[in-house]
Amino acid sequence: MSNTATAALLAPIGLSIAQTLGADPRAVLMAVVVGSSCAFATPIGTPANTMILSVGRYRFGDYTKVGLPLILIIIAISMVLLPIFFPFFPEQ
Repeated sequence: MSNTATAALLAPIGLSIAQTLGADPRAVLMAVVVGSSCAFATPIGTPANTMILSVGRYRFGDYTKVGLPLILIIIAISMVLLPIFFPFFPEQ
């Protein structure tokens, strides 16, 4: 599934969860967008990955070797920065 389709599928679910928890919907949507943009570990995650697959003679495993560390880095950074810039429960 592409990153765009993932974001389109999970955005309404994220909004529903935010509403149920009483959280800021912008914060939850930013988490969904960042998470769906982490499509580095497969060649079908983004159109650019798919186009380069045959031209660069890459294999599926090549994407996983490079993509998984990138995903872990982005998760760690997102866990720190998202609550700072988009607090889930802003003070009133």
